[in-house]
Amino acid sequence: MNPHSETTVEPPPDQRLADRRQPSLKTVLASMCHPRRRHARREGDDSNSYTDWYGHGPFAATLIILLLCFADAFLTIVLLSKGAVELNSLMDWLIQKDTHTFTVVKMSMTGAALIVLVIHFNFRIYKYIAVRYLIYAMVPLYSLLIFHELTMLARI
Repeated sequence: MNPHSETTVEPPPDQRLADRRQPSLKTVLASMCHPRRRHARREGDDSNSYTDWYGHGPFAATLIILLLCFADAFLTIVLLSKGAVELNSLMDWLIQKDTHTFTVVKMSMTGAALIVLVIHFNFRIYKYIAVRYLIYAMVPLYSLLIFHELTMLARI
């Protein structure tokens, strides 16, 4: 071996390029029980940021909206059996097809929309409308719908 020859030593691989974490069901369950990120990482990042935990208020509002949606589906079926007419053509078609399908589709659409809204809880739409206010505004609006349906049912 020649003492003057240069040997090349390869630099260690950059660890930042390879993500060593492996997602698993244990990770998801742990993040549900022990959320790590309750607020934005840096100050000033409060809007348009995702977190792991949104608090009890959004959870309660989401649960109430789902319960009101179920009540709406039930009252709609009762009202239709008493002679009322469904004005939403998609829902009318589903009800004509099968009331079970109507209920599943109605609850699924509402649930999916709520998931998207809760995930984007800290975001703003067009820089002015906070998504959090949309979620909270749905509770009294849905309550008014239920009140209207109960009023219609009382008149029949």
